[in-house]
Amino acid sequence: MSEQDMLFDESGKLSQSAQINRCKDSPSSWKILIVDDEDGVHTITKLALNRTQFDGKGLTFFSAYNVAQAKEILSSEDDIAVVLLDVVMETEEAGLAVAEYIRDVQDNHLVRIILRTGQPGTIPEKDIIEQYDINDYREKTELTKRKLHSTVYTAIRSYRDISALENHKLGLEKVIAATANILKHKSVGSFAQGVLEQVSSLLYMKDGTMLSEIEGGLVEKNIDDVQVLAQIGDIATPAFKASISQDNLDVAPGSDQALYYQEDNICHISNTNGVETILNITGKHQFKDVDINLIAMFCNNMAIALDNLRLNDSLRNTQKEIVYAICGLAESRSKETGNHVRRVAYYSRLMAEELGLSPAQCEEIFYAAPLHDIGKISIPDYILNKPDKLNDEERAIMKKHTTVGENCLKGSHQPVMQAGAIIASQHHECWNGLGYPRGLSGTDIHIYGRIVALADVFDALASRRCYKEPWSKKEVVTYIHEHSGEKFDPQLVDIFERRQADFYRILQEYDDSQSYMPAV
Repeated sequence: MSEQDMLFDESGKLSQSAQINRCKDSPSSWKILIVDDEDGVHTITKLALNRTQFDGKGLTFFSAYNVAQAKEILSSEDDIAVVLLDVVMETEEAGLAVAEYIRDVQDNHLVRIILRTGQPGTIPEKDIIEQYDINDYREKTELTKRKLHSTVYTAIRSYRDISALENHKLGLEKVIAATANILKHKSVGSFAQGVLEQVSSLLYMKDGTMLSEIEGGLVEKNIDDVQVLAQIGDIATPAFKASISQDNLDVAPGSDQALYYQEDNICHISNTNGVETILNITGKHQFKDVDINLIAMFCNNMAIALDNLRLNDSLRNTQKEIVYAICGLAESRSKETGNHVRRVAYYSRLMAEELGLSPAQCEEIFYAAPLHDIGKISIPDYILNKPDKLNDEERAIMKKHTTVGENCLKGSHQPVMQAGAIIASQHHECWNGLGYPRGLSGTDIHIYGRIVALADVFDALASRRCYKEPWSKKEVVTYIHEHSGEKFDPQLVDIFERRQADFYRILQEYDDSQSYMPAV
């Protein structure tokens, strides 16, 4: 071994023949922290490792001369790859305190710690290796230039591999969390926006940057048109339009998904059940391989979830059509109810939202409320359309529509039909217990029944019927107010009085001269 190859002499001091050069920082480099109380150690270490490169990147050095400086640098630089750590500095075990700080206080198990000592007898190697979470122990006398290079090189390799594993673990956790988040969305629009937000989180999960760092969109494409489901930034640019219209962007035969990417652009295509969905994202920074892998995994889940959401939308729309078809049969028996059931649905959802029911409950009552009078399909025409006041016998027959409706619907396992059974049964119960068919009172009446009871009466009073003309607004409001705590839940009366303008807006918007299917 030549004298020039020596870094330290047998006493652990710097070799006097070592030449001193300045180390140039690389703009993209591995960070090395040198912790030693001798200035010359820092100089000669940088000299020895000056030309070291790993994976195409050089080294950037940070210098600390005591425990406090080391902690300060470690706190400000969270991606240091290797710490070259002296044991004896201001105290005989100062370096060990730094190691404990890294592992126990910072909970950093990625950085590789190489302990270097010129006084190996102070604390034996076996004791240090067993008691402290360090990765290598070296006596300064054995660290030649070549040995130091190989030691640091292998440490950086370990740091890279462990960091990659950690990033993949973090990425998988983020993919799982992101998938869970988007599955909470009930509409295609909010789902699509959630997809873009989660993609941004995945791409920049360690940088602290979010939506401002990407632009793009999630679109549905068919032969005639491209429908934007959600977007971030300006996706009307020619570049974006070109990126989703290229003929070569297609899925391979036998597959339903494909991923295309460049340094700063990712384009994922899925084609399920005849619907082509394109996610196109452009970032302000170059994407890494791990980004591509995570996005591919996330998009696979996204495509399945989006297809399921479309299927659920289709099922909900089918359910809505069935409900209104059934209600249409009942309406056809009554010449003057018209859009009554549709208006009741909107009144009911308005009150449910104002009451603070969950979005799922608001949607459920919106679809179930039209079923409240389904039992009238069993009522004879001469009673149902009688222009005069019903006699006692006729009134008793009319009251049976509540239990008939309940019995028609309660056998279904569908939540909307179950809710419809409750509403059909209870929308003529009264808060004071004097209603029918069971004489329930107060909160023993299901909230759906209480809501539809007020919605039904309001619409009956404010609309024309075969047996009456519509009441004036003053008469309707007065009647409902006077029956608060008797016929109606007082809390719902308060909501009605506060939102009566919206009730009358719905009454006018869905008047009996037109036919509507309510929007979701």
